Amino acid sequence: MPTRKPPARSNKSQIKRLESLINASKILNTTLDLDKLLALILDLAVKNLKAARGTIYLIDQTRQELWSKVLKGKDLVEIRLPIGTGISGHVAKTGKTINLKDAWKDKRFFSGFDLRTGFLTRTMLCMPMRDRKGKIIGVFQILNKQRGAFAKEDENFLEAFSVHAALAIENARLHQDIVEKEKIERELEIAGAIQRKLLPKELPKLSGYEIDAVARPTRLVGGDYYDLIPLKNGNIALVIADVSGKGVPAALLVSTLHASLHAYIEAASDLSLLAARLNGVVHENTEAERYITLFMGILEPQSGSLSYINAGHCFPFFLSLGGSSISSLSATGLPLGMFEGVTFETGTVTLKPSDVLVLYTDGVTEAMNRAFEEYGESRFQQVMIRARNQNASSFLGSVVADVETFVSGEQQSDDLTMMVLKRVS
Repeated sequence: MPTRKPPARSNKSQIKRLESLINASKILNTTLDLDKLLALILDLAVKNLKAARGTIYLIDQTRQELWSKVLKGKDLVEIRLPIGTGISGHVAKTGKTINLKDAWKDKRFFSGFDLRTGFLTRTMLCMPMRDRKGKIIGVFQILNKQRGAFAKEDENFLEAFSVHAALAIENARLHQDIVEKEKIERELEIAGAIQRKLLPKELPKLSGYEIDAVARPTRLVGGDYYDLIPLKNGNIALVIADVSGKGVPAALLVSTLHASLHAYIEAASDLSLLAARLNGVVHENTEAERYITLFMGILEPQSGSLSYINAGHCFPFFLSLGGSSISSLSATGLPLGMFEGVTFETGTVTLKPSDVLVLYTDGVTEAMNRAFEEYGESRFQQVMIRARNQNASSFLGSVVADVETFVSGEQQSDDLTMMVLKRVS
């Protein structure tokens, strides 16, 4: 009988590598934390290739950079380099594997890391990491084979391993996105709840007047704000504002405005000085690109006199003579927070029986339909004139209904806020 030959050493090696791949894929499924996963992937790659150390770079497509996290002392520090720079950058750009027996002889090798750390790079295996669609998502950089140079079977193993690694990274990123999205949604819910509490719980009753208001944010947290503040002397403050931006930063700025306004308004002897003070608070507590447009008026109910400042806000509409005349209250200063030392002028108007004052934000006039046409001031004025004889609540409802008819089911493009004040006697 012919004598059986023992399996070739290469076959044993292939079986061992296959077992290593299976075990590695199991280990990679033990975590969805991206930092821990990258450390696991690198550790498995280095151990299976019998190398000294390595780095995994991931691609930031937006910035066209490679990035990685390395230990500096006890902390993970992010490092970045442009795609195309160094060996790893070249691999990321070309998609071709580079296997060097002497890294220092290659002109593309960046020796700065070795010079700074004292580590001596000899051999290097640098390979692209591709996702299931073949897109390069990162680069393996494995350094210093323990014996000799990296062989073809090392390349084969790393190529096969990168498929499992890329899948694990993709899953971790998806998980990270879901967690981050849920975190943002929770933060927005909290911020939205806080912001809703800043709006009046109920509108004050004012003898001889009707008041109604509506606020519809485009998101959980909007940038619009309105308030009605009864003052100790019997007057009432009417406020409507629009903060630049949306989301949590806008909510925080609205909260700052609300707190400052309620803190200062009772002691304010002059609206223009109050506006200047609010401008200073907003300017000191916000970034340069953030600001607030604001209309603020103080109504003396008995006389109907309304003194006001308009800090760059939409011009409120004033319907007088039973609604047959419509005019606007112009701006008297710049938006809050844009510049230091801004001054404001005070305007005055008197409401007589049947007169209506309409405050609003640009979410009304800039509401868009499917043809990207804006609702506009002309249509706004027409519906107000038609609704002039209605009570404040019906007047407000007529405007909102007309905006909804105009946009015809299109998603709201901006926060929509309105306040209607009508003198009835």
